[in-house]
Amino acid sequence: MSGFLDLSAGSAQKARRDEVRLRERLAAILDCPVERLALAISPDAARRALAGAGLDIDEDRAGEGALSLDRPAGDATTLVQVGPDAAPVTAIVFASAADADSLSGSLPGLPPLLVQAGLDALSPGARMKAVADRAERDRVLATLAARLGEEAGVAGASCVPEGLSLDIADQAATRLGLGLEVRDGRAIAHVEDAAAARALAQHLGVSASLRAASVRRTTKETDIALAIDLDGEGASVSTGVHFFDHMLEQIARHAGIGLQVSCEGDVEVDAHHTIEDVCLALGDGLRQALGDKRGIGRFGFALPMDETRASVWIDLSGRPYFRFDGSIPGERVGDFPVEMAPHAFRSISETLKASIHVEVDGENAHHLIESAFKAFGRALRQAIRIEDDALPSTKGVL
Repeated sequence: MSGFLDLSAGSAQKARRDEVRLRERLAAILDCPVERLALAISPDAARRALAGAGLDIDEDRAGEGALSLDRPAGDATTLVQVGPDAAPVTAIVFASAADADSLSGSLPGLPPLLVQAGLDALSPGARMKAVADRAERDRVLATLAARLGEEAGVAGASCVPEGLSLDIADQAATRLGLGLEVRDGRAIAHVEDAAAARALAQHLGVSASLRAASVRRTTKETDIALAIDLDGEGASVSTGVHFFDHMLEQIARHAGIGLQVSCEGDVEVDAHHTIEDVCLALGDGLRQALGDKRGIGRFGFALPMDETRASVWIDLSGRPYFRFDGSIPGERVGDFPVEMAPHAFRSISETLKASIHVEVDGENAHHLIESAFKAFGRALRQAIRIEDDALPSTKGVL
């Protein structure tokens, strides 16, 4: 329990403090002076206020949601939506501090719940989750656009920021059970996220499956965003435990997958929660990306590394089981507790719902741990590889 209890401020003061924090955090992300920022309860409220003051909007990013935060604001008057659509806190970045001052009195303060929604949306995990979801949405829509003509008889489909632009008549849209916006002679299908994109593909009976998933896991100890693409490549990992980052990069490289991980955890207490929760999220993401597992190899094993040998056996059976044979000397490798190596694989096994056996033999703790993670990556590469279109089980389900 904390030895200090701050009772110095009432709820109104705390709300003002949170709003100041929101403005400061936004200014840092958008790389602009806080004096040029104002906050509105929604994009429409921001537009009305600017129009009333006779100020033009040079760049309106409100429709991009959290993705609008990924570019500096520059010197133009810009609208940026901070919170989710249910709580669309909107930042106005003015061209000058004088413009901001001229409008400040006409914008009411934000309700505390909206301020908190804005702060939550600015966390690294939330922003990475939003980016990963948009990337997955765009991949599904690109596949859907390419296949619509062939499989659903819809010609001229193309991806636009709102979703899909379709060359389709009202009658045809009604026949397909679609309600669309008509704009400039085209029909716009508004598809906000990856789940909506997959639902549209399923509704149209178009195959647009992707072996990808994104996971957000939040507890009192950790805030994790993870994105995985079984047919992608490259890794971007930041967990606050540097040796663990390197091990996750080894998994991605040797499994031949794309992996993004962002974690804010209580590493000042211990690395345990961060390592455990990230591995639980990794197993969950792998399981989701595998889908029905049709066509996969299912099994995998491998790896010598200098004086060390590591073997990993995987069965993507749908049944979690873990076994670790061997011992790793010492207490830590860098900032990684040695005792967490078996626990990391156990956590993956639990949420991946797979049987994972790990065996290590050697002398150097660094080599033992690294070889185990590399071997896991190689075993995973074999297990997730598409070999045919059959389900690798006589049970008919995995």
